[in-house]
Amino acid sequence: MARTKELERHSLKERASGVGAPERGATHVEDATIEQLAAAAERTDELAVRRQLFGWRELISTAIPIVLIAYFARNVDWSQAFATLRRADPLFLVAALVVYYLSFPVRAIRWARLLREGGARIFGRDLLEILLLGWFVNCLVPAKLGDLYRSYLVKRRFGISLSRTVGVVVAERLLDLFVVFGLLVVDGYVAFGRTILPDLNVLYVSGAALGLVILLGLVGLYAIGPRLGRFFPAEIRRIGRLFREGVLHSFRALPVAGPMTLLVWFLETSRLLLVLFALGLYLPPSQVIFVAVAASLLTTVPLTPAGFGFVEIAMVYVLTTGFGLAQNDAVAVAVLDRAVSVFSVIVVGGVLYLRTEHTERIGVRA
Repeated sequence: MARTKELERHSLKERASGVGAPERGATHVEDATIEQLAAAAERTDELAVRRQLFGWRELISTAIPIVLIAYFARNVDWSQAFATLRRADPLFLVAALVVYYLSFPVRAIRWARLLREGGARIFGRDLLEILLLGWFVNCLVPAKLGDLYRSYLVKRRFGISLSRTVGVVVAERLLDLFVVFGLLVVDGYVAFGRTILPDLNVLYVSGAALGLVILLGLVGLYAIGPRLGRFFPAEIRRIGRLFREGVLHSFRALPVAGPMTLLVWFLETSRLLLVLFALGLYLPPSQVIFVAVAASLLTTVPLTPAGFGFVEIAMVYVLTTGFGLAQNDAVAVAVLDRAVSVFSVIVVGGVLYLRTEHTERIGVRA
């Protein structure tokens, strides 16, 4: 209860400053149901940060990757894999980290551009820390709850409707998925030609099914949603309208957001290429792109945080069976790439989280 009162006082102070406030219309008063959802998102984050893995969901999300990795790693020669890791060039490793973290300002600017389509006066610099905090939570808990948490932070700090903000985040994720699936199909053809490993068909089937669901969902939002809304109470219709506007209005920014999404994935692929260089390995660009986007697609698996277990196994399989890398080299690539893209985020995000909490406590006391 005290925590909630602190957040409310902090939110009122930020709204009074006018930063990020909507350009038109009165200050939005959130629905009690949405407030409860937001509070649940924050509690989920608190659990993740303190690593209180006593709930059955947390236990399952932790056990699944451990079991998967233990099963598939039983035949790995770990002495050779660690020998490969020990020879990693620190300069290329630092370059991989720099390139990876350059993608966050690009993502923040894109997110701000999408939010401005809904009338919010907000910029990328306002969202960078929030974006990193969302990524931090995604690395600790399953089901992409970090996306809900960063939407909640935007609502709390800038007074923008959570319903609309979640819709914008959904639109942002849809852009990523469209680009990832497109790259997967085109680059898969370039990398493999007409011969595709049978086990990789699951990636194409999953991607195609996901694309179909997305397409049907957009059609439903645009054409069917308003008609179905007549059968629900006014407050539910209002929440649905804000969410629908958040998703659909975001696509007005496609001429800007589309190229920025391609830039994000160029940086993601460059990170993996630099990881390979750090280990003294080389693959053609088409193969690097395929591994990067395939791994990214698997991070959407909601069972584990950041796709743990699924991503590492898929990377090793594609690198060895698909592209002929030695097993110890493939394992080293997977370990080092995940250290850059996940474990570094846990460290950086953890520092940001602790600093943010400390700053907010001081602000509330003041």
